[in-house]
Amino acid sequence: MKNVMSRLQPEGYQAPSRIGYRYLDDRIMLDRDGAYTLVSVPTRSWELMSPLDKRAALAQMYAMLSGLPRGAAHHTRLITTEFPFNADLWAERLDERTQRHGIPAKGWPLLLADVRERINAADWPIKRVYLVIRLGDRASYDGAWGRVQRLLDQVRKPLDLDDEMPPPAEVAVWHDAADDVRNTLRGSPLRCQPVGRQEAEMLLLHLTHPGLPAPDPSAVPPQRYGPGELQALCGGEVTREPLGRVGKYQYKCLRHETVTGTSYQLWFALSIGPDEVNFPGTLWLNGTEALPFPVVQSVGFEIQELSDTRKDADRALRNIEEQFFNDEEAGVATDLTYHQKKEMVTQMKFLVDQHRTPFLRMRALFGVSATDKELLRDRARDLVRAMRESGYTMDAPPTHQKFFFYESLPGGRTRDSDYIRRVPLDYLAAGMPHISPSVGDGEGLYQGYTIGPGGQPAEPVFLDHMLYATASQLAPTEGVPGDPGGGKTVSRGLKPVWEDALRGITQIVWDPKGDYLVLKKYAEELGLNPDKVLCINIYDAEPGVLDPAAQAETPEEAAQLMRETLLRLIPDLLAGQNGSDFGDVVRQAVGAAIAEGNGTTYLMRVVEILEAWEKLPPSPTNINQERCRQFSGSPGRRFREVSGTRLGQLVFGRATRPFRIPVGYTVIFCTLGLQMPDPGKTPESMSERELLSDVIAGLMADNTWNIMATLDPAIPKAITWDEWHTSKDNPRARTLVDRIKRLGRSRNTFLRLISQSAADFDSSFVTGVWAFGTTSKEEAAKTCAFLGVEPDDDNTGVVLALGSGEKGVCVVKDRTGKLARVKVEFIYDFVLDIFDTNPEKDPDKMARIIAEIFGDEAAAARQRIDRPKDEDAVSLEKDGQDDDPVPTAALFDRG
Repeated sequence: MKNVMSRLQPEGYQAPSRIGYRYLDDRIMLDRDGAYTLVSVPTRSWELMSPLDKRAALAQMYAMLSGLPRGAAHHTRLITTEFPFNADLWAERLDERTQRHGIPAKGWPLLLADVRERINAADWPIKRVYLVIRLGDRASYDGAWGRVQRLLDQVRKPLDLDDEMPPPAEVAVWHDAADDVRNTLRGSPLRCQPVGRQEAEMLLLHLTHPGLPAPDPSAVPPQRYGPGELQALCGGEVTREPLGRVGKYQYKCLRHETVTGTSYQLWFALSIGPDEVNFPGTLWLNGTEALPFPVVQSVGFEIQELSDTRKDADRALRNIEEQFFNDEEAGVATDLTYHQKKEMVTQMKFLVDQHRTPFLRMRALFGVSATDKELLRDRARDLVRAMRESGYTMDAPPTHQKFFFYESLPGGRTRDSDYIRRVPLDYLAAGMPHISPSVGDGEGLYQGYTIGPGGQPAEPVFLDHMLYATASQLAPTEGVPGDPGGGKTVSRGLKPVWEDALRGITQIVWDPKGDYLVLKKYAEELGLNPDKVLCINIYDAEPGVLDPAAQAETPEEAAQLMRETLLRLIPDLLAGQNGSDFGDVVRQAVGAAIAEGNGTTYLMRVVEILEAWEKLPPSPTNINQERCRQFSGSPGRRFREVSGTRLGQLVFGRATRPFRIPVGYTVIFCTLGLQMPDPGKTPESMSERELLSDVIAGLMADNTWNIMATLDPAIPKAITWDEWHTSKDNPRARTLVDRIKRLGRSRNTFLRLISQSAADFDSSFVTGVWAFGTTSKEEAAKTCAFLGVEPDDDNTGVVLALGSGEKGVCVVKDRTGKLARVKVEFIYDFVLDIFDTNPEKDPDKMARIIAEIFGDEAAAARQRIDRPKDEDAVSLEKDGQDDDPVPTAALFDRG
């Protein structure tokens, strides 16, 4: 009957243009007839996923939909739309957190304003997916007598022009029902998030102002809505107008007159499509992603009880059989339609009876809008073509435009049976409406944009690593693998360190090559305070700055650190026949030094004890004393020789005072002059200079942690360790990582590791990954394993393509596990020029900067780093120089 009435409606008929919302708060929304609650479905990425992972994603979507209430009284609406990013609100929140954490630099307000302007100019859409679940009929919350009372009230109100406000008792009832539904969906595999009043208002304003900016929010605090106020929130005039011909059909559209302007909107209904979907080949709710304009998707559905589906199937089967007998009596041969209908009904009964598969009745609506009719026609044509290529046909009936618009809103219900399809639940789940190339937290600084279909910018990327410590239970850590020259140091080293310095975050940077010294050289141009950027070259540091005894908090920790340092310096002695004796003597000497100083000592005192033990007279009756006398000479002489070198003074000298930094400072530790060992090189095969440099790197890891541990845990802190592959094998560096893993969140300390191989990281504790490109297929497979994806040909091809493309493109994995390709973008071109340390463009740029800050000796060390290894070897051979200044002949004399 409804279909008949809809076709008998006159041409000028307009659907009722009054939205029936009555009440809205953080948990429920009420209209004249029903109560609803809103939840948001987090988006997820689709790139780099194996077929098994995609099947798992389908199962998660199916499980979430299975948890929804069932029955005709619990109509649910799935709304997919694209919000324009609110850059003003984002900037306000970020600045508030920045001001609360510390004192930002003078360039911070300018950077924030320019980033906000960049985002507003780009007009990036942010995909959002919402579920509006009907909790029940308002007339049923207090029984039949309440229903009679409300009916009498309606009779007393002619024309229903006054909005009755719900009593507190009714609101309490629906609050309880909403909490049950929200808790169920929050515990689903998709982790749906409740939608509060403010976000619900934004959704209503966005849907009722299609293609237009939403009105400015109220400046007063939220209050309880009065009669008619919620109606006014969605105010506007909606009329139907001719749109013109699109293809071979004449269309009519809706004209929206609102306080923010005039726009036109056209609604389509899904008409014809395959009865079964071929997952993952057909993601029918994701077929509009490649379109360069937003499309609102509103799918209203109700999940039927199995008993109701079985009754409908039996009724349909009886009708088909009755048609067969009627045709047989009339002498009419059955056509193919009869067999098709019977097969479909039989299959539905089989799924319900054998597999207990839930079915749903749904109507899928797609809306496009524009501020110009000509543009709207073009968008409508592109939408129809895109869906037709996916195997779906859509209709835009002129008489249904207003019905479709009001039905598409939260709480809208289907008023007729046109375009309604009965499909299994997995049909809707296979649409995967929550797929989106989005990563990040939406709260931090702008880092770039994700790359969507066709290589076009998709969504902006915002990331605040300091939120890792407060918004999750994981340690705030980040791993950045990639080949040299791929842009990882500039994009995920210099850029975030500069941004954190502008925000006033206390930082320590381990910079082996001096790339980060540009922050000191160009501090004024970068908006930084030069006095708050401290640069220290370890090779030129004060003696005793890395004294192991000064790095520990307790005597036990001091003894352990001193033992590890000394034993690390004698790997050949420990590997020999008497290795256990040498190690035991060194341990006893450390214990004696700790006991002698009542818990306070320094490393050189252990050397003095070893030298004194060597001079002891022979004592055959005292076995331990005799062993100390015999095996103390070689390590004692070696430690004495090492302590006389420039590098050795850093370890064996006595610290005058512990190194500390004020809050808000950025300290850059460089290792120009040290010779770090190649990754994977064993201590036994290292030269003396390499061995001592490795020990210094480990002690620097302890020093870094001690500096951060002395600061207030509430203060945000960050550690950036570049060239991690040169230190990853050091036990003290691994201890730093372990400390961050255990205490980073409570200490509010973030750790970023930058290396040349994904195999250098422990993926069990890394919460964020920025994987840059590589040219090695083997390394690409390791990167895939680090990202947690299948290392198949498709995924390794994506990683290899990053290495052959433009710089600054990487695959990002955020703390929620979402993956996407991201192009890191710099707001200022001059900042990118400053950070560019590629020696091919300006071979002497970094040497000049280092010479100005540290002197010519450090600059020469940088030039040796930039010089190819074969040239460096030739030059050393010509000069007759040895890269190890320690006299090894006397050092290895075991006497």
